[in-house]
Amino acid sequence: MRTRKNRLVFYSLVGALVISASLVGGWFINSAIKSPQYSEVINPQKSPQQTVIDDLFNRALSHMQKKQYPQAVMLWNQLLLINDSIPEVHVNQGFSLFEMGHIKPASEHFQFALELNSFQVNAYYGLAICLEKMGDIEAATGAMRSYIHLADDSDPFIRKARSALWEWESRENTDDAEDMPSIQETNSTKD
Repeated sequence: MRTRKNRLVFYSLVGALVISASLVGGWFINSAIKSPQYSEVINPQKSPQQTVIDDLFNRALSHMQKKQYPQAVMLWNQLLLINDSIPEVHVNQGFSLFEMGHIKPASEHFQFALELNSFQVNAYYGLAICLEKMGDIEAATGAMRSYIHLADDSDPFIRKARSALWEWESRENTDDAEDMPSIQETNSTKD
């Protein structure tokens, strides 16, 4: 009988502790929701600088879509003056410069974007096409492999990337075969 009474007291205490913990936890959650930090996440207010960045970014992107690359480059430069640590700006500047035929500066923007974010998938693609234009097929192959590895199968450039990679690897294999002596040359040296 005494053990039953002890269990009843024990379970009552446990129940009271659980209820108390729930009430205190609920109070903390409620005060966190009402805190200014949490409400900023729910309804973020853009800073004036962020509004300018967003506006410049959208305008530059619009120029790129219209193939107005010099105008896009000017806007990307303005963005880089405001904040040069946005990898997407470097990538888009790289593609704009690439389209204008400025391959070396374009590759530098792609490389800088990758320094800022090594998972910036489209920077690998841009770097690969720049390296190919500069004649470094081996490095281009490595960059394109990285792009293919990180890109989703739904990425619109994945098929083009696989095709380029196949072409470059075929070219490397052909070059390697040309560097090796032919079977006839090998046999004639044994005579």
